[in-house]
Order: sequence, then C-alpha cells, then structure tokens
Amino acid sequence: MPHQPTVSDETEFGLPHRLPDQDAVLIGRVVSNDEFGGLAAYYIHGRGNILIGRYENREFIPEYTIECESRLMSACVREFSRADIETELSGIGNALLQAWHFGDLTPLSHKQAHVYALREKAGFGRDETAAILNISLSTVDTHLQRAKEKLAAAENLVQFVRMDSEELTDPEFSDEGRASDEANSSSDITPLS
Repeated sequence: MPHQPTVSDETEFGLPHRLPDQDAVLIGRVVSNDEFGGLAAYYIHGRGNILIGRYENREFIPEYTIECESRLMSACVREFSRADIETELSGIGNALLQAWHFGDLTPLSHKQAHVYALREKAGFGRDETAAILNISLSTVDTHLQRAKEKLAAAENLVQFVRMDSEELTDPEFSDEGRASDEANSSSDITPLS
C-alpha cells in the first residue's frame, strides 16, 4: 500500500495548514495570472525558507524558492509578501508578518513575537502554535508569558510618560517630598538679617 502523507485537518485556500511529513507550514499562495498563479507557498522548517509549488494528491511539490536572509519564519513571510508576484497570505502568514513588526517595534524578541501573534492576535491554540513553529508546548508557554510581561511593562512606561504634569505635582506627592526635605534640614541655622 502506498504511503499516504499526513496533512493537518485545518485548511485555507483548499490547502492544508501543515504538512507534517514535509515539515511544512502554509504561508500563502500566489494569485497572479502568470505561470506562478495558483501555486502554494509553504515554509519548510528544515530548510529555513519558503518553497512555492503545487499541492497535488496530498503532497506539496516545490518548484521555486524564496531565499530568506534570516531563518526566522516571520522574516521569510515578509520576503514572500514583498516578492515580485501577487501573493495572498494565509492566516498563519498574516500572523507571522504581524510578528515581524512586533519584533521590530516592541521590546519582544522575534521568537516571543511569533508566539504572541499566533496565540493572542490570530487565536491559534497552544498545540497548533507549537506545531506551526516546530517548538515544544513549554516553549510556547514561556515565550507567551515573557511577551505579556514585556508588553505590560512597556504599557506601564507609556502610561507614566503620558501623565499630566499636574499628577506629578499632586499635593500628596509634594508633601512626601517636603517631609523628607524638612527631616534633612536643621533648625539651628538661621538666615542673617
């Protein structure tokens, strides 16, 4: 009996989200009307790049590649989205593109941004996020926890910076400062007349 490749049950564009036998994750597809039209784009974990090709009989047959300078999934998705062909990103692809921007514009590492974007923004479950990123469940948990902590700290800093000057000169705040100044002053010293 011939081998039947394993594919995920979740699909988009009529293509499976994941091809575990090929270590592939659906990033998007080409929608142009040229020779590339209708081709699927999968990120291949072992290769660290995106392959473009046909999906037939439960198998992905790569025909082209998008070389990535970085092995980060989000960097490869960014390269695919900027290619000289008309593309459409999958839900995973959109989340990873958003992760690229999070990694550049926030205190998150790109790996933390990958998990945060997939879990919190795109709504992927813990198990599916681990499968998409090819990492353990505990790594998903750790990256998500650290991402939330960093974003909360950044938000607290932003709120502090936005405080009105009136809030910073609040009488209670000022009284504390005066009390400490009064405690440090000596009553023996008097000004000259």
